[in-house]
Amino acid sequence: MKIPFAISARTAHLIGMENFANAEGAIVELVKNAYDADAETCVVVADIREDKAKSKLFIIDNGSGMTDEIIVKHWMTIGTDDKLLNARSSSKKRVKSGAKGIGRFALNRLGTSAEMLSFASSELGKGYVWNVDWKKFDQARVLSDVEANLEEITLDCLVGKLNEYGIDKLPIYDKLVSENFHGTILCISHLNDDWNDDALNGLLKNLEMLIPAELQSSFELYLYKMHDLQWSGKVNPMEYEDYDYKISAQYEGGREIQIKIERNELNFSKLETLYSKVFLRDAMKVAPFRLEDFQKREITQTIQINEKVDANLLEQVGKFGFTFFFLKNTLKDDRDKDGNQKYPYNLFDESARTHWLDRFGGVRIYRDEFRVRPYGENGDDWLGLGRRQAKSPGGVGQKMGGYRIRPNQIAGVVKISRLTNAAFEDKSSREGIQENEAFALFKNLLLQIISVFELDRNTVMYNLSELYKEEHPQTAQAKEIANKALESKDENLSKEAEDLKILAADYKSLETELSDKEAELSMLRGLASMGISSATFTHELRSVMLRLLPRNELLKNILLQYLPEKQFEGMRFDNPYRELRNMKEEDEKLYNWLLYSLNSIRRSKRDWVDIDLSTYFTLFIESWKPILLRKLIHIDLQLINMDGAFIKGFEMDLDSIFNNFVTNSISAFLASNEENKTISVSVSNDHGYAVIDFVDNGIGLSQEYKNTPDVIFNAFETSIVDNQNNKIGTGMGLFIAKGIISKYPDAMIALLPVEKGFGIRTILKIK
Repeated sequence: MKIPFAISARTAHLIGMENFANAEGAIVELVKNAYDADAETCVVVADIREDKAKSKLFIIDNGSGMTDEIIVKHWMTIGTDDKLLNARSSSKKRVKSGAKGIGRFALNRLGTSAEMLSFASSELGKGYVWNVDWKKFDQARVLSDVEANLEEITLDCLVGKLNEYGIDKLPIYDKLVSENFHGTILCISHLNDDWNDDALNGLLKNLEMLIPAELQSSFELYLYKMHDLQWSGKVNPMEYEDYDYKISAQYEGGREIQIKIERNELNFSKLETLYSKVFLRDAMKVAPFRLEDFQKREITQTIQINEKVDANLLEQVGKFGFTFFFLKNTLKDDRDKDGNQKYPYNLFDESARTHWLDRFGGVRIYRDEFRVRPYGENGDDWLGLGRRQAKSPGGVGQKMGGYRIRPNQIAGVVKISRLTNAAFEDKSSREGIQENEAFALFKNLLLQIISVFELDRNTVMYNLSELYKEEHPQTAQAKEIANKALESKDENLSKEAEDLKILAADYKSLETELSDKEAELSMLRGLASMGISSATFTHELRSVMLRLLPRNELLKNILLQYLPEKQFEGMRFDNPYRELRNMKEEDEKLYNWLLYSLNSIRRSKRDWVDIDLSTYFTLFIESWKPILLRKLIHIDLQLINMDGAFIKGFEMDLDSIFNNFVTNSISAFLASNEENKTISVSVSNDHGYAVIDFVDNGIGLSQEYKNTPDVIFNAFETSIVDNQNNKIGTGMGLFIAKGIISKYPDAMIALLPVEKGFGIRTILKIK
């Protein structure tokens, strides 16, 4: 015997109700239905009375309306698949926003009684009134026991109903209702929520962010309070032109993202006149930072997605667009005592900007032109911008690399579609998108786009900051004054001169302290370098730690007294002597590693001494050889005219630089199919300068840095990612190396063009 399933009315009722976390979400769902019905106008009306039993909510649209057949077959069918089968609307070909077929339960979320009047565009002058008492769902046993009422009505009847409701008092009434009216009017009574002024203000804010600004020409949204028709009216989506930066990005598939940058933070007329020297700095001589690039006001870039990112996941992410504004909260007056400014900012109204950010700040997701909650709502930092900035809190002009935008400085819109982003399924509560691997990759791609802006602003502001320091060298002046005061032999000093001498002595003391701090920082950089190296060998070291036993020779001698070694000849398994040999090899690995680690932080390496580069690199290569050979990597050294070539410096600094180069090469070989893995080190004396070239034949520089290769010297910049584009490398190695090089006079570090693999050149002045 075959028996059918039965659904209890109460269960169906609860399933529908749980899809709407709050009343605002329910109204949004009904507004979406108006959009799906090709409406040009949708009006939400709150008729709130002192007697709550008499309060009502209305949602009115001039869309295509519904015939009695559509009401019966689709509106009355819970979980209908109509929007899945017919993804676009019939007239305007809009992508329909819903797909689960349970949106009508939004009516129940708002109140216990509902009435619908609908006039189809295909049957002008003829309509239907539908009503239901949602309390019946709690009283009925199975779903089929619950019935709604459906009756045919005329346009005259509709006008009478609207007058009864008081809808004819709305300023938009004549535009909305005409002789050829078609659309749907929903009336919800016996409301579940208290719609006080705070709740209505919250609804207004929600509706302001419901649709993107460009949609308001084809879909107008209105909100009215019946007892105060001047309170609101047309709902205006977020629009703002007084921004510092505007970034527009489009992803169409593959491994490229197209980006457009509009700069509006700095006063261009001042930049090309009073600050024109900034364009003579090396970083500002290349696109997109040249004067002619600023003249365009708008620049375009193409960024690459790391080749390690899973191609199938990228396909699941699908096409998307992302537009965001950067807006400073405050405008600091950075003038010095002489009236000089470090940055030629454009002026703006701080109060207006703060107010706008309070209402529209955050990054929001729009699917098929409708906002997906709760992203960007009430400070929701779903991209983790706050955590990201807390890890790297440096100012934009403080140093290159490491600048991060704050979550309260961004307002953005991400556009997706259920047609092209099918992997982004709603959560059951309709509050957000299900977290899966595709969505995790999606977030990381958005962060990669944001990082393009961060690099652009960081580069401009850092170079302006450095220009200011060059043109206002107060530190040099202070040093000169201090030296003169201390050199003075005059014993009959005035009170002011005595005070100056005390300050000068204190200045020199601080200078010595800073020198000591620099030595300490040098050691810390060495330790950081060790940490990066350790990360490369984590797996290997863990294996060694787990298998270490007491001395192998002692154990072997004990075993020989009871188990002759010949007894196990030819045996691969259950052979203790074979296992002892393996353990001995692992002990040797640990020995070499400890030798390298302890050698890196010995006391002499923290002294400012003369370093024989020939000796240094010979020992350096020898210390790495045992580890590299086990990884089947060959390293060779070529010394050219280096006899008697010394530099003055910290040996630990050199370790920090060149250990990072080697560990980077090892990481590159892990992702390479090259059989003959080679690292070539060349050290030559070129007219008093030591030119050190490190070249490997690994996978080379990642494609994402093709257009901006020097970015790899920035803090936290790494191409080591997982298949979801999460950065798993430290991103500190080359940043540390560049920081060290910048402390040495006439020194430089730069990428070295090579046909295959990766090359980097370091130049140090020979003593």
